[in-house]
Amino acid sequence: MNNKEEDSFSMSSFWKTNLPTRNILVLLLLIHLILWIITLTQGNIVSFRDAISISDDILVVVGQFNLLVFQGHVYQLITSIFVHVDLLHLLSNCLFLLVFGLKAEERLLSWQYYFVFIISGLMGGILSFVYGPISISAGASGAIFGLLGADLILMYQHERTKSFWGYVASGVIFFLIMSFGSPNVNLFAHAIGLVTGAIIPFIFKKRRQTNDIETSA
Repeated sequence: MNNKEEDSFSMSSFWKTNLPTRNILVLLLLIHLILWIITLTQGNIVSFRDAISISDDILVVVGQFNLLVFQGHVYQLITSIFVHVDLLHLLSNCLFLLVFGLKAEERLLSWQYYFVFIISGLMGGILSFVYGPISISAGASGAIFGLLGADLILMYQHERTKSFWGYVASGVIFFLIMSFGSPNVNLFAHAIGLVTGAIIPFIFKKRRQTNDIETSA
């Protein structure tokens, strides 16, 4: 099999087998494309930055605008996970979703993967209240940190080889890049997403042990 055939096979395998990562990746891209088109139709583009960003008017509605959440728009705690501020924000999160999401698929069932992603992102949104009522936040990074946290715990439980410590190092680099690479980064969401993801595998394990005891009884 030549390189072209190998590339074709790997891409085909990705679209057929890596369902959680693939589905979330497609959803993130599709949502951003729709919001970007709506932004362009508003006709407020005056710079290149505007041309690659989602307008504030849209982010107030589908991102997490704390003031509106306080007023009952709790849906924003979920929708904000799938919304990104601009193209660079989206691409960076998609890159790290591929890196850490595909690794997480090796140790999580599909429903566990989605559970970790949503709950970690949700906890990140809740902790974002510390920024005050007029803060607007968006992005899947908290949820991706959750996948990283869950995978680190599961990997540690099964292997403590050099590959594990190499993965830890890559996770630390990811955290530093995503948390300190921009002045407008939601550090609290990243941290609580990572912690939440790290805790959830213990819940899965306890539930499995409880089910095993009930079955044997």
